[in-house]
Amino acid sequence: MTGSRLNIRMRNRFVRILTAIGALALVALPVEANGQSALDMSSSSAPHLVTPVLSARRVPDFLRTRVADEALNQSITQLLRDAPASTCVVVSDNGRILVRVNGDLPLVPASTNKLLTANAVLDRLGPQSRLATVVRASRPPGPDGVVDGDLFLVGGGDPLLFTEGFRVTLKDRNQPQTDFAQLADRIKAAGITEIRGNIVADDSRYDSLRNVPSWPPSYQKEGAVGALSALEVNRGETGLSADPDKPAKIRRLGDPPTLGAEPLASLLRQRGVKVTGRPVAGTAPEQAIEIARLESLPLKDLVAEMLTWSDNTTAELLTKELGLQAVGEGSTSAGTEVIRANTIAEGLPEHGLSIVDGSGLDRGNRLTCDLLVALLDHEGSDSLLAQGLAVAGRSGTLRTRFRGSPAEGRVRAKTGTLSDVHALAGYVDASDGTQLTFAVILNGQIAADRPIEDEIAQVFIGYPEAPAASALGPKPPT
Repeated sequence: MTGSRLNIRMRNRFVRILTAIGALALVALPVEANGQSALDMSSSSAPHLVTPVLSARRVPDFLRTRVADEALNQSITQLLRDAPASTCVVVSDNGRILVRVNGDLPLVPASTNKLLTANAVLDRLGPQSRLATVVRASRPPGPDGVVDGDLFLVGGGDPLLFTEGFRVTLKDRNQPQTDFAQLADRIKAAGITEIRGNIVADDSRYDSLRNVPSWPPSYQKEGAVGALSALEVNRGETGLSADPDKPAKIRRLGDPPTLGAEPLASLLRQRGVKVTGRPVAGTAPEQAIEIARLESLPLKDLVAEMLTWSDNTTAELLTKELGLQAVGEGSTSAGTEVIRANTIAEGLPEHGLSIVDGSGLDRGNRLTCDLLVALLDHEGSDSLLAQGLAVAGRSGTLRTRFRGSPAEGRVRAKTGTLSDVHALAGYVDASDGTQLTFAVILNGQIAADRPIEDEIAQVFIGYPEAPAASALGPKPPT
Protein backbone atom coordinates (compact mmCIF):
# COMPACT_ATOMS: atom_id res chain seq x y z
CA MET A 1 0.00 0.00 0.00
CA THR A 2 1.49 3.37 -0.96
CA GLY A 3 1.68 6.41 1.29
CA SER A 4 -1.05 8.21 -0.71
CA ARG A 5 -3.45 5.28 -0.37
CA LEU A 6 -2.77 5.21 3.38
CA ASN A 7 -3.61 8.93 3.61
CA ILE A 8 -6.92 8.41 1.76
CA ARG A 9 -7.88 5.61 4.13
CA MET A 10 -7.01 7.76 7.14
CA ARG A 11 -9.13 10.69 5.84
CA ASN A 12 -12.09 8.41 5.17
CA ARG A 13 -11.83 6.94 8.66
CA PHE A 14 -11.63 10.46 10.10
CA VAL A 15 -14.85 11.52 8.33
CA ARG A 16 -16.67 8.39 9.54
CA ILE A 17 -15.64 9.01 13.16
CA LEU A 18 -16.75 12.67 13.07
CA THR A 19 -20.09 11.72 11.52
CA ALA A 20 -20.69 9.18 14.28
CA ILE A 21 -19.80 11.71 16.96
CA GLY A 22 -22.20 14.22 15.47
CA ALA A 23 -25.03 11.71 15.38
CA LEU A 24 -24.44 10.68 18.97
CA ALA A 25 -24.31 14.29 20.08
CA LEU A 26 -27.67 15.09 18.48
CA VAL A 27 -29.33 12.01 19.95
CA ALA A 28 -27.97 12.79 23.39
CA LEU A 29 -29.30 16.37 23.57
CA PRO A 30 -31.90 16.54 26.42
CA VAL A 31 -35.42 17.62 25.41
CA GLU A 32 -37.91 19.60 27.58
CA ALA A 33 -41.62 18.68 27.85
CA ASN A 34 -42.53 21.23 25.19
CA GLY A 35 -40.13 19.54 22.75
CA GLN A 36 -37.47 22.22 22.86
CA SER A 37 -33.87 21.21 23.42
CA ALA A 38 -32.54 22.06 26.83
CA LEU A 39 -29.43 23.36 25.03
CA ASP A 40 -31.34 25.36 22.41
CA MET A 41 -28.81 27.78 21.04
CA SER A 42 -31.58 30.37 20.58
CA SER A 43 -32.03 30.60 24.34
CA SER A 44 -30.29 33.57 25.83
CA SER A 45 -29.41 31.52 28.91
CA ALA A 46 -27.80 28.65 26.98
CA PRO A 47 -23.99 28.60 26.71
CA HIS A 48 -22.52 29.23 23.28
CA LEU A 49 -20.47 26.27 21.92
CA VAL A 50 -17.23 27.72 20.51
CA THR A 51 -16.29 24.33 19.03
CA PRO A 52 -18.86 22.92 16.57
CA VAL A 53 -20.15 19.41 17.19
CA LEU A 54 -18.63 18.16 13.93
CA SER A 55 -15.20 19.62 14.60
CA ALA A 56 -11.99 17.60 14.60
CA ARG A 57 -11.41 19.05 18.05
CA ARG A 58 -14.08 16.65 19.32
CA VAL A 59 -11.53 13.81 18.86
CA PRO A 60 -8.25 15.41 20.06
CA ASP A 61 -6.34 12.17 20.54
CA PHE A 62 -7.17 11.01 17.04
CA LEU A 63 -6.35 14.45 15.64
CA ARG A 64 -2.99 14.48 17.44
CA THR A 65 -2.15 11.03 16.08
CA ARG A 66 -3.10 12.17 12.58
CA VAL A 67 -0.85 15.23 12.83
CA ALA A 68 2.05 13.18 14.25
CA ASP A 69 1.74 10.52 11.53
CA GLU A 70 1.74 13.16 8.81
CA ALA A 71 4.82 14.84 10.26
CA LEU A 72 6.63 11.49 10.44
CA ASN A 73 5.74 10.66 6.83
CA GLN A 74 6.98 14.06 5.66
CA SER A 75 10.31 13.62 7.48
CA ILE A 76 10.84 10.16 6.00
CA THR A 77 9.88 11.36 2.52
CA GLN A 78 12.47 14.11 2.75
CA LEU A 79 15.23 11.69 3.80
CA LEU A 80 14.33 9.26 1.02
CA ARG A 81 15.01 11.88 -1.65
CA ASP A 82 18.66 10.80 -1.50
CA ALA A 83 17.90 7.07 -1.25
CA PRO A 84 18.08 4.54 -4.11
CA ALA A 85 14.82 3.66 -5.87
CA SER A 86 15.06 0.14 -4.41
CA THR A 87 14.33 1.18 -0.84
CA CYS A 88 11.64 0.18 1.62
CA VAL A 89 10.61 1.67 4.95
CA VAL A 90 7.86 0.42 7.26
CA VAL A 91 7.10 1.71 10.76
CA SER A 92 4.39 0.52 13.14
CA ASP A 93 3.08 1.48 16.55
CA ASN A 94 1.76 -1.69 18.19
CA GLY A 95 0.73 -3.03 14.81
CA ARG A 96 -0.73 0.25 13.52
CA ILE A 97 1.22 1.18 10.40
CA LEU A 98 2.53 4.76 10.55
CA VAL A 99 4.80 4.76 7.51
CA ARG A 100 4.85 2.35 4.59
CA VAL A 101 7.05 2.98 1.57
CA ASN A 102 7.48 0.05 -0.82
CA GLY A 103 6.58 -2.26 2.03
CA ASP A 104 6.05 -5.27 -0.25
CA LEU A 105 9.13 -4.71 -2.44
CA PRO A 106 11.44 -7.78 -2.19
CA LEU A 107 15.00 -6.60 -1.56
CA VAL A 108 18.41 -8.04 -0.66
CA PRO A 109 18.23 -7.99 3.16
CA ALA A 110 21.89 -8.62 4.07
CA SER A 111 22.13 -9.66 7.73
CA THR A 112 18.57 -8.72 8.65
CA ASN A 113 17.96 -12.16 7.14
CA LYS A 114 19.29 -13.52 10.46
CA LEU A 115 16.03 -12.47 12.13
CA LEU A 116 14.23 -15.22 10.23
CA THR A 117 16.96 -17.72 11.13
CA ALA A 118 16.79 -16.74 14.80
CA ASN A 119 13.02 -17.09 14.86
CA ALA A 120 13.17 -20.57 13.31
CA VAL A 121 15.87 -21.76 15.73
CA LEU A 122 13.93 -20.58 18.78
CA ASP A 123 10.68 -22.06 17.46
CA ARG A 124 11.95 -25.38 16.10
CA LEU A 125 14.94 -26.25 18.30
CA GLY A 126 13.95 -24.60 21.58
CA PRO A 127 15.68 -21.81 23.51
CA GLN A 128 17.16 -24.05 26.23
CA SER A 129 18.58 -26.77 23.95
CA ARG A 130 22.36 -27.18 23.73
CA LEU A 131 24.85 -28.60 21.24
CA ALA A 132 27.38 -31.08 22.62
CA THR A 133 30.98 -31.75 21.59
CA VAL A 134 31.72 -35.31 22.74
CA VAL A 135 34.94 -37.29 23.22
CA ARG A 136 34.66 -41.07 22.74
CA ALA A 137 36.88 -44.14 22.74
CA SER A 138 36.53 -47.55 21.07
CA ARG A 139 36.95 -49.28 24.41
CA PRO A 140 37.02 -48.23 28.07
CA PRO A 141 40.36 -46.91 29.34
CA GLY A 142 42.43 -49.27 31.45
CA PRO A 143 42.76 -48.96 35.23
CA ASP A 144 45.88 -46.90 34.68
CA GLY A 145 43.95 -44.35 32.56
CA VAL A 146 45.43 -45.51 29.26
CA VAL A 147 43.27 -45.40 26.12
CA ASP A 148 44.65 -48.25 24.05
CA GLY A 149 43.59 -46.95 20.66
CA ASP A 150 42.17 -43.83 19.11
CA LEU A 151 40.31 -41.05 20.91
CA PHE A 152 37.43 -39.60 18.89
CA LEU A 153 36.48 -35.93 19.00
CA VAL A 154 32.90 -35.72 17.70
CA GLY A 155 31.56 -32.32 16.67
CA GLY A 156 28.04 -31.31 17.66
CA GLY A 157 27.72 -28.04 15.73
CA ASP A 158 28.81 -25.61 18.47
CA PRO A 159 29.95 -22.50 16.55
CA LEU A 160 31.70 -20.87 19.52
CA LEU A 161 34.44 -23.38 20.41
CA PHE A 162 37.37 -21.01 21.05
CA THR A 163 40.81 -21.33 22.60
CA GLU A 164 42.31 -18.43 24.53
CA GLY A 165 44.56 -17.51 21.60
CA PHE A 166 41.50 -16.98 19.42
CA ARG A 167 39.34 -15.29 22.06
CA VAL A 168 41.80 -12.42 22.58
CA THR A 169 41.53 -11.51 18.88
CA LEU A 170 37.78 -10.86 19.08
CA LYS A 171 36.44 -7.30 18.81
CA ASP A 172 34.91 -7.79 22.25
CA ARG A 173 36.76 -10.27 24.42
CA ASN A 174 33.62 -10.76 26.48
CA GLN A 175 31.80 -12.03 23.42
CA PRO A 176 30.06 -15.34 24.28
CA GLN A 177 32.13 -18.48 23.76
CA THR A 178 32.58 -22.10 24.73
CA ASP A 179 36.02 -22.50 26.29
CA PHE A 180 37.50 -25.40 24.32
CA ALA A 181 40.20 -25.94 26.97
CA GLN A 182 37.50 -27.18 29.35
CA LEU A 183 37.18 -30.30 27.21
CA ALA A 184 40.82 -31.16 27.87
CA ASP A 185 40.21 -30.54 31.58
CA ARG A 186 37.30 -32.99 31.54
CA ILE A 187 39.26 -35.67 29.71
CA LYS A 188 41.96 -35.45 32.36
CA ALA A 189 39.32 -35.40 35.11
CA ALA A 190 37.94 -38.66 33.67
CA GLY A 191 41.25 -40.27 34.66
CA ILE A 192 42.86 -40.39 31.21
CA THR A 193 46.65 -40.40 31.42
CA GLU A 194 47.69 -41.58 27.96
CA ILE A 195 46.24 -42.02 24.47
CA ARG A 196 48.03 -44.73 22.52
CA GLY A 197 46.46 -43.82 19.23
CA ASN A 198 45.37 -40.87 17.16
CA ILE A 199 42.96 -38.09 18.05
CA VAL A 200 40.35 -38.58 15.35
CA ALA A 201 38.14 -35.58 14.55
CA ASP A 202 34.61 -36.46 13.41
CA ASP A 203 32.45 -33.72 11.85
CA SER A 204 29.97 -36.06 10.13
CA ARG A 205 26.96 -34.49 11.89
CA TYR A 206 26.61 -32.08 8.95
CA ASP A 207 27.40 -32.33 5.26
CA SER A 208 30.95 -31.73 4.02
CA LEU A 209 30.28 -28.44 2.21
CA ARG A 210 32.45 -25.75 3.78
CA ASN A 211 30.57 -22.85 2.22
CA VAL A 212 27.46 -21.95 0.26
CA PRO A 213 28.32 -22.58 -3.41
CA SER A 214 26.90 -19.24 -4.58
CA TRP A 215 29.09 -17.22 -2.21
CA PRO A 216 32.10 -15.39 -3.66
CA PRO A 217 35.42 -16.81 -2.35
CA SER A 218 36.23 -13.46 -0.76
CA TYR A 219 33.73 -14.05 2.06
CA GLN A 220 35.87 -16.76 3.62
CA LYS A 221 39.24 -15.44 2.52
CA GLU A 222 38.53 -12.13 4.25
CA GLY A 223 37.14 -13.76 7.38
CA ALA A 224 33.47 -12.83 7.01
CA VAL A 225 32.57 -16.45 7.72
CA GLY A 226 34.44 -19.58 8.77
CA ALA A 227 34.84 -22.87 6.93
CA LEU A 228 31.55 -24.54 7.88
CA SER A 229 31.82 -27.74 9.88
CA ALA A 230 30.04 -29.56 12.70
CA LEU A 231 33.43 -29.44 14.47
CA GLU A 232 34.25 -25.73 14.36
CA VAL A 233 37.16 -24.84 16.64
CA ASN A 234 38.52 -21.30 16.29
CA ARG A 235 36.39 -20.80 13.18
CA GLY A 236 38.49 -23.43 11.40
CA GLU A 237 41.54 -21.16 11.29
CA THR A 238 45.13 -22.36 11.31
CA GLY A 239 47.92 -21.14 13.57
CA LEU A 240 46.33 -21.93 16.93
CA SER A 241 47.25 -25.59 17.24
CA ALA A 242 50.73 -25.76 18.76
CA ASP A 243 49.98 -23.17 21.46
CA PRO A 244 46.23 -22.59 21.68
CA ASP A 245 46.64 -19.95 24.40
CA LYS A 246 48.61 -17.49 22.23
CA PRO A 247 47.31 -15.46 19.27
CA ALA A 248 48.56 -16.70 15.92
CA LYS A 249 50.67 -14.40 13.77
CA ILE A 250 49.40 -16.01 10.56
CA ARG A 251 45.84 -17.28 10.32
CA ARG A 252 44.05 -18.75 7.37
CA LEU A 253 41.24 -21.21 6.82
CA GLY A 254 42.17 -24.86 6.96
CA ASP A 255 40.42 -28.22 7.31
CA PRO A 256 38.10 -27.79 10.33
CA PRO A 257 38.18 -31.38 11.71
CA THR A 258 41.97 -31.52 11.82
CA LEU A 259 42.09 -28.01 13.24
CA GLY A 260 39.86 -29.24 16.05
CA ALA A 261 41.98 -32.29 16.85
CA GLU A 262 45.31 -30.44 16.80
CA PRO A 263 44.62 -27.94 19.61
CA LEU A 264 42.99 -30.69 21.70
CA ALA A 265 46.20 -32.71 21.48
CA SER A 266 48.22 -29.66 22.53
CA LEU A 267 45.89 -28.86 25.42
CA LEU A 268 46.06 -32.46 26.66
CA ARG A 269 49.86 -32.48 26.57
CA GLN A 270 49.88 -29.21 28.53
CA ARG A 271 47.89 -31.05 31.20
CA GLY A 272 50.27 -33.98 31.37
CA VAL A 273 48.25 -36.40 29.23
CA LYS A 274 50.52 -38.32 26.86
CA VAL A 275 49.35 -38.47 23.23
CA THR A 276 51.38 -40.87 21.09
CA GLY A 277 49.38 -40.61 17.88
CA ARG A 278 48.56 -37.64 15.67
CA PRO A 279 45.50 -35.51 14.88
CA VAL A 280 43.53 -36.86 11.92
CA ALA A 281 40.03 -36.64 10.45
CA GLY A 282 37.74 -39.66 10.55
CA THR A 283 34.49 -41.08 11.88
CA ALA A 284 33.79 -42.48 15.32
CA PRO A 285 32.41 -46.04 15.44
CA GLU A 286 28.80 -46.31 16.56
CA GLN A 287 29.68 -48.40 19.60
CA ALA A 288 32.31 -45.93 20.89
CA ILE A 289 31.80 -45.04 24.55
CA GLU A 290 31.66 -41.52 25.91
CA ILE A 291 34.67 -40.22 27.87
CA ALA A 292 33.79 -36.52 28.23
CA ARG A 293 31.56 -33.86 26.76
CA LEU A 294 31.40 -30.09 26.50
CA GLU A 295 28.01 -28.48 25.96
CA SER A 296 27.38 -25.21 24.19
CA LEU A 297 25.57 -22.23 25.61
CA PRO A 298 21.77 -22.56 25.45
CA LEU A 299 20.48 -21.91 21.94
CA LYS A 300 18.85 -18.68 23.08
CA ASP A 301 22.34 -17.38 23.90
CA LEU A 302 23.77 -18.61 20.60
CA VAL A 303 20.93 -16.79 18.84
CA ALA A 304 21.65 -13.63 20.84
CA GLU A 305 25.35 -13.82 19.95
CA MET A 306 24.44 -14.30 16.28
CA LEU A 307 22.15 -11.25 16.28
CA THR A 308 24.21 -8.92 18.47
CA TRP A 309 27.44 -9.49 16.56
CA SER A 310 25.91 -10.52 13.23
CA ASP A 311 27.92 -13.73 13.42
CA ASN A 312 27.71 -15.37 10.00
CA THR A 313 29.34 -18.62 11.08
CA THR A 314 26.89 -19.09 13.94
CA ALA A 315 23.99 -18.39 11.57
CA GLU A 316 25.14 -20.94 9.02
CA LEU A 317 25.82 -23.73 11.52
CA LEU A 318 22.46 -23.18 13.20
CA THR A 319 20.86 -23.36 9.76
CA LYS A 320 22.44 -26.78 9.19
CA GLU A 321 21.27 -27.88 12.64
CA LEU A 322 17.73 -26.88 11.69
CA GLY A 323 17.96 -29.06 8.60
CA LEU A 324 19.34 -32.00 10.58
CA GLN A 325 16.69 -31.95 13.29
CA ALA A 326 13.73 -31.17 11.03
CA VAL A 327 14.40 -33.37 8.00
CA GLY A 328 17.47 -35.42 8.97
CA GLU A 329 19.87 -33.57 6.67
CA GLY A 330 22.51 -31.23 8.10
CA SER A 331 22.80 -29.00 5.05
CA THR A 332 22.25 -25.36 4.19
CA SER A 333 19.54 -26.18 1.66
CA ALA A 334 17.59 -28.29 4.16
CA GLY A 335 17.95 -25.62 6.85
CA THR A 336 16.78 -22.76 4.65
CA GLU A 337 13.65 -24.74 3.76
CA VAL A 338 12.91 -25.03 7.47
CA ILE A 339 13.40 -21.28 7.92
CA ARG A 340 11.04 -20.56 5.04
CA ALA A 341 8.43 -23.05 6.29
CA ASN A 342 8.58 -21.59 9.80
CA THR A 343 8.10 -18.07 8.47
CA ILE A 344 5.04 -19.06 6.44
CA ALA A 345 3.59 -21.16 9.28
CA GLU A 346 3.46 -18.05 11.47
CA GLY A 347 1.35 -16.28 8.88
CA LEU A 348 4.00 -13.68 8.08
CA PRO A 349 4.07 -11.94 4.67
CA GLU A 350 5.82 -14.28 2.22
CA HIS A 351 5.59 -12.15 -0.92
CA GLY A 352 8.88 -12.38 -2.85
CA LEU A 353 10.54 -14.39 -0.08
CA SER A 354 13.75 -16.19 -1.11
CA ILE A 355 16.13 -17.72 1.42
CA VAL A 356 19.47 -19.01 0.11
CA ASP A 357 21.46 -19.06 3.35
CA GLY A 358 20.95 -18.42 7.04
CA SER A 359 23.29 -15.45 7.44
CA GLY A 360 22.19 -13.08 4.70
CA LEU A 361 25.59 -13.14 2.98
CA ASP A 362 24.10 -14.41 -0.26
CA ARG A 363 22.80 -11.73 -2.61
CA GLY A 364 20.11 -14.13 -3.77
CA ASN A 365 18.19 -13.67 -0.52
CA ARG A 366 15.03 -11.57 -0.80
CA LEU A 367 12.50 -10.35 1.74
CA THR A 368 10.35 -7.28 2.40
CA CYS A 369 10.10 -4.58 5.04
CA ASP A 370 6.52 -5.76 5.56
CA LEU A 371 7.87 -9.16 6.60
CA LEU A 372 10.51 -7.80 8.99
CA VAL A 373 8.07 -5.51 10.79
CA ALA A 374 5.41 -8.23 10.95
CA LEU A 375 7.95 -10.64 12.47
CA LEU A 376 9.19 -8.11 15.04
CA ASP A 377 5.63 -7.14 15.99
CA HIS A 378 4.65 -10.80 16.22
CA GLU A 379 7.53 -11.61 18.59
CA GLY A 380 7.36 -8.40 20.61
CA SER A 381 9.96 -6.17 22.19
CA ASP A 382 10.28 -8.39 25.29
CA SER A 383 10.87 -11.61 23.34
CA LEU A 384 14.06 -13.68 23.24
CA LEU A 385 14.49 -12.50 19.67
CA ALA A 386 14.39 -8.87 20.76
CA GLN A 387 16.78 -9.47 23.64
CA GLY A 388 19.47 -10.50 21.18
CA LEU A 389 19.46 -7.24 19.23
CA ALA A 390 22.39 -4.83 19.37
CA VAL A 391 21.83 -1.59 21.30
CA ALA A 392 22.67 1.75 19.72
CA GLY A 393 26.00 3.14 20.93
CA ARG A 394 26.48 0.31 23.41
CA SER A 395 26.73 -3.23 22.08
CA GLY A 396 27.47 -5.47 19.13
CA THR A 397 27.32 -4.11 15.62
CA LEU A 398 25.75 -0.87 16.91
CA ARG A 399 28.35 -0.21 19.60
CA THR A 400 29.91 2.70 17.66
CA ARG A 401 26.80 3.84 15.82
CA PHE A 402 24.48 6.53 17.24
CA ARG A 403 26.98 7.17 20.03
CA GLY A 404 26.38 10.57 21.59
CA SER A 405 23.10 11.03 19.71
CA PRO A 406 19.53 11.04 21.11
CA ALA A 407 19.20 7.51 19.69
CA GLU A 408 21.90 6.06 21.94
CA GLY A 409 20.36 3.35 24.10
CA ARG A 410 16.95 3.86 22.47
CA VAL A 411 17.42 1.85 19.29
CA ARG A 412 17.68 -1.96 19.41
CA ALA A 413 18.14 -3.41 15.97
CA LYS A 414 19.63 -5.94 13.59
CA THR A 415 22.05 -4.40 11.14
CA GLY A 416 22.66 -5.50 7.58
CA THR A 417 25.50 -4.49 5.28
CA LEU A 418 26.79 -5.75 1.95
CA SER A 419 28.18 -3.85 -1.01
CA ASP A 420 25.37 -1.42 -1.95
CA VAL A 421 23.06 -2.95 0.66
CA HIS A 422 22.21 -1.17 3.92
CA ALA A 423 19.54 -2.37 6.32
CA LEU A 424 18.32 -1.83 9.86
CA ALA A 425 15.34 -3.43 11.59
CA GLY A 426 14.22 -3.42 15.20
CA TYR A 427 12.62 -1.28 17.90
CA VAL A 428 12.83 2.40 18.89
CA ASP A 429 11.82 3.98 22.19
CA ALA A 430 10.44 7.36 21.14
CA SER A 431 10.79 10.46 23.30
CA ASP A 432 7.30 10.18 24.83
CA GLY A 433 7.65 6.47 25.66
CA THR A 434 5.95 5.19 22.51
CA GLN A 435 7.69 2.09 21.19
CA LEU A 436 7.90 1.78 17.43
CA THR A 437 8.81 -1.22 15.29
CA PHE A 438 10.65 -0.45 12.07
CA ALA A 439 12.50 -1.84 9.07
CA VAL A 440 14.63 0.00 6.52
CA ILE A 441 16.37 -1.65 3.55
CA LEU A 442 18.29 0.22 0.84
CA ASN A 443 19.59 -1.56 -2.26
CA GLY A 444 21.85 0.67 -4.34
CA GLN A 445 24.60 3.22 -3.97
CA ILE A 446 24.43 5.86 -1.27
CA ALA A 447 27.00 8.44 -0.25
CA ALA A 448 29.60 7.04 2.12
CA ASP A 449 28.94 9.87 4.57
CA ARG A 450 25.14 9.46 4.47
CA PRO A 451 24.00 6.52 6.59
CA ILE A 452 20.39 7.08 5.56
CA GLU A 453 19.09 4.16 7.59
CA ASP A 454 20.61 5.69 10.74
CA GLU A 455 19.12 9.10 9.94
CA ILE A 456 15.70 7.52 9.48
CA ALA A 457 15.99 5.69 12.81
CA GLN A 458 16.83 8.95 14.57
CA VAL A 459 13.69 10.59 13.16
CA PHE A 460 11.65 7.98 15.03
CA ILE A 461 13.02 9.24 18.36
CA GLY A 462 11.02 12.45 18.00
CA TYR A 463 7.70 10.73 17.35
CA PRO A 464 4.99 11.90 17.97
CA GLU A 465 5.80 15.41 16.70
CA ALA A 466 2.44 17.08 17.34
CA PRO A 467 0.69 19.49 19.75
CA ALA A 468 -0.52 18.08 23.03
CA ALA A 469 -4.00 16.55 23.00
CA SER A 470 -5.16 19.22 25.49
CA ALA A 471 -4.30 21.92 22.97
CA LEU A 472 -6.38 20.19 20.31
CA GLY A 473 -9.50 19.49 22.41
CA PRO A 474 -12.81 21.38 22.35
CA LYS A 475 -12.67 24.98 23.48
CA PRO A 476 -14.75 25.75 26.61
CA PRO A 477 -18.27 27.13 26.04
CA THR A 478 -18.76 30.89 26.45
